[in-house]
Amino acid sequence: MLAKIKTILQTLMAVTVILFFGGIWYTVSAEKEETQAILLEKEVEQVVETLEAITSYTRPNFERENNQTFIDSVGACVNYIYNTTTDIYPVNFEILLAQAALESGWGNSRFALEGKNLFGVRTYDLREPHMLPSNNPKKWGVRVYMHECDSVQHYINIINNGSAYEKYRELRDNGIEDSLQYVETLGAYAADKKYFPKLRSIIKKLREDYDIPKLN
Repeated sequence: MLAKIKTILQTLMAVTVILFFGGIWYTVSAEKEETQAILLEKEVEQVVETLEAITSYTRPNFERENNQTFIDSVGACVNYIYNTTTDIYPVNFEILLAQAALESGWGNSRFALEGKNLFGVRTYDLREPHMLPSNNPKKWGVRVYMHECDSVQHYINIINNGSAYEKYRELRDNGIEDSLQYVETLGAYAADKKYFPKLRSIIKKLREDYDIPKLN
């Protein structure tokens, strides 16, 4: 979205320069002047519309009355992040949904309800806001976020930048779309030996039983 604004503003500047120097070095016919004025007006309208679209994006309310509202809320967070954040690479949406569902118990785990943590992300810096699991390891805690969308954005950053997920990014860069092919690139995410089959099961459930929101 911000890149679009930059492109439009650059176009506006180019048109303005052309019109300015054109008026110095040669006389533009009345018809051409009118055409350029119309084009300039359309560009300005595009800028205004784009700015209005950006300011209309507000952090969504996160609902979890049932699995479908949980899915919709996660999707709303992803849309919010992609439309208000620059230089962010989209991740596989089905994998993101499946991991959010698995790690948070469809948004109903203690860490999701109290800490707004949808992905079980840990912190080893206990000066950061955190919650301790029931076994109380005292060496790490589960991260606490201000909003569920913050948790979603942190997960996206982990997948995009973590050295453990290079294979994941290779698949994405090669244009692989099938979510099931990404599952085994997530070996570093959890120690649970049944993590892969659990993820596959949720992905299939997402496809068969729920409406997956569209990203825009």
